[in-house]
Amino acid sequence: MLVNQFLNYSMKNSFVTSYFVVLLITGLYINTAQGQNFYKEKIPRNNFLQAGIGLGTIYADNAGGFRNLTFFLRPGLSFTYGRRIHKHWDVRANIGYQRYRSQDPSYFGPTIVQTWIARDQAVTSKNNLLFLDVIPSFYLFGSENHTRRSKINVYGGAGIGLLMNANQTTKFNFDGTSNHKDTQLTSYIPFKGGLSYRLDIYTDIAFEGTLMFTFSDKLDGNEGYNRLNDHPLIGQIVIRRYLNPIKSID
Repeated sequence: MLVNQFLNYSMKNSFVTSYFVVLLITGLYINTAQGQNFYKEKIPRNNFLQAGIGLGTIYADNAGGFRNLTFFLRPGLSFTYGRRIHKHWDVRANIGYQRYRSQDPSYFGPTIVQTWIARDQAVTSKNNLLFLDVIPSFYLFGSENHTRRSKINVYGGAGIGLLMNANQTTKFNFDGTSNHKDTQLTSYIPFKGGLSYRLDIYTDIAFEGTLMFTFSDKLDGNEGYNRLNDHPLIGQIVIRRYLNPIKSID
């Protein structure tokens, strides 16, 4: 009888001890995980990657009218790597691709087309634009850490870029039409503005608009009809992801 009581007491005591040991280990694990997570988020994520997709057009001689919105929109995409250098500033490098197509000849009327024929200018064009630029951007609402950034933010900036244009133009003449292919390289000043929304602690979604102020009036194969040079315009939806500076921590 005494032996059975002793065994029962020993088993209960052992169970209680094991239970408290498990609780202690669990508590230590939770505290350690919370501490690691706090430490992880305390380190700012200053670097980011983003990808964008959208539509674009171009202000050009044979593009159509901007006042009456008779230009064509074509798809484009971009990829960006950036780094925050101040609570209100970052610097970003962008690479992207944009398609473009001019208006139909019937849009301009016979008088304008005859003028272009006499000056040996392209009546229509199809363009593939590859661009690369670097832009410092200013954020209206600054933050020292990625965890404290504003839910909604507005940003913008200007920089310098290089544009490669591979185009196919069509010229009219008295014997019919002739097609030409050409590749051009020109510099430009990009003006970029955006409105961002924080999806989660590491991710933003934003709408960005970019105007490329180029130094060429020959992107569309037509020169001198408008007062200004040829300037691509792009609007995109972008996803931005802030990168982890510590590879060992997810």
